[in-house]
Amino acid sequence: MRNFIQKIGLPDEKLRLEIKKLAQEVAMKFYQQPQNDIFDILENMALLVRKPMESKSISGFTAFLEDQFVVFLNSSYTLGHERFSAAHELYHLIYNQDILRREKVIFDNEEEDVRANIFAAEFLMPEDFVKEMFYKLVNVAPEEIEPKHVVKMNTYFKVSYTAMLKRLIQFHLCDPKQYEELRSMSSIDKKEELQKITRNQGYDIHLIEPSMVNQVSKEYLEMVKVNYEKGRISYGRLKHLLEFLGESPEKYGYEEPVQEDYI
Repeated sequence: MRNFIQKIGLPDEKLRLEIKKLAQEVAMKFYQQPQNDIFDILENMALLVRKPMESKSISGFTAFLEDQFVVFLNSSYTLGHERFSAAHELYHLIYNQDILRREKVIFDNEEEDVRANIFAAEFLMPEDFVKEMFYKLVNVAPEEIEPKHVVKMNTYFKVSYTAMLKRLIQFHLCDPKQYEELRSMSSIDKKEELQKITRNQGYDIHLIEPSMVNQVSKEYLEMVKVNYEKGRISYGRLKHLLEFLGESPEKYGYEEPVQEDYI
């Protein structure tokens, strides 16, 4: 069982319970019900940029530019996925401010990313509330879970099908032996089938479709340019940050240096 838990990316229980406490504290601060909009919370704390990107190599990241926290989310992912990414970045905003102020951007910090993923799950799908709603909406034995049951749950909690399935496994509400079969429903090949199941349950399919939201503050571009001109970010980072606008450094007269220490 331990190998299976690790295989599907579920955390050690001791670490999960540690992060669960943090998520509960944050939830108490921001709202009473976990369905409140995570994007509104981020906008109240940082400059939020939501843009569809051609590349899916990154779901989102947080930066500290010109004394301002900025959260970037790739809206070419499904809305359910994007909401999870938003909660992930909320963790960085709250608990990694020192790192952000020092390094400007959090990249390749595996330990904090693991904690942020656990936080996102605990924040969007609180354990007690998941169990409560499971018995209200589904209430079947673990070995009887079907895709429609996962759909009921992921729609209620406004997360992706896969994220919800893992949560059901984690709380022993779904038999691990069913994981692979149930997980396959979220594959590209079964996209239309999952959409059909979702509609048949009386739900909209917006959570399993890319949001493609294009939301960029007017302050964002100036902040990026100022930070590069003052040497606070590298050319490589400048290029990456401008990618969210569908633009390039060359458009603003910036040429790639021959040599550079990336930050």
